[in-house]
Amino acid sequence: MRSFINYYKILGVGRHAGRKDIQSSFRKLAKKFHPDTSELDPETALTRMRILLEAYRILMNEEKRVAYNLRFKNHLGYRRLSYRDSLEKKKHEPYARALLVFYDLLHDNGSEAILNYEEMAGENGHERNLLSLIGFADYLDCIFLLGEEYQKRERFEEAARHYEEAFREDRKWNYFRHFRAEIRHRIRNVYCRHLARDAEPQTAIAYYRKLLEEYDFPKKDRSFFHKKIAEAYCDLNDAESSRKHLDLAFHLKPNLSGTKKILQRLNSRR
Repeated sequence: MRSFINYYKILGVGRHAGRKDIQSSFRKLAKKFHPDTSELDPETALTRMRILLEAYRILMNEEKRVAYNLRFKNHLGYRRLSYRDSLEKKKHEPYARALLVFYDLLHDNGSEAILNYEEMAGENGHERNLLSLIGFADYLDCIFLLGEEYQKRERFEEAARHYEEAFREDRKWNYFRHFRAEIRHRIRNVYCRHLARDAEPQTAIAYYRKLLEEYDFPKKDRSFFHKKIAEAYCDLNDAESSRKHLDLAFHLKPNLSGTKKILQRLNSRR
């Protein structure tokens, strides 16, 4: 009997991923595993590519995906009755608690995962404790999924901190590699759409400077960050600093849009 294959894990997407997310992930992975471009030996690359194509074919077909999801739920239900229960009984042990957090994150039980994770965080440095308990690869996946869960719950500071931890650690080991751009994109969105948007000008400036100094974003993003810094300085009545950053924004992207209001404000202060 053929063992069950988790197509969502093969494609690196969540169970509720949309067609665009599936397509995007497939394209990235296809570049990695295609025999003509892969760094793996041809036979291994071909095997990986066949599994990837099968997963893509099933999840992109609405009827086949519905049927697959029924099997997926049955499979998860069977495993939960055995593996998760055994972890729950032993969760007073740090190793079992860490595995329980990771297991619940992988199986859409985010509330329990966050609860157990935060109970582990009685002392500082709980991410480091996770690393020592579950190993590097699972640790990075776990930290990323925790960031995702915190973002869903609109706890954006925690989300940013966990995404940044995943990005920072991955720089050392190249574990995510092709997925690193997605982590960086999430960091950008958390800061720009939530943290900086609702912050006082000085705090917003610090957020945007962090994005400029710690991450290698493309020119259009860097231009946007400088524009937002210029707006914050303008709110602080620091016209000189505001013009400086606006000039940097236009240098990176001469046709930068959304600058009419700040230009009017700065011109009125000459």
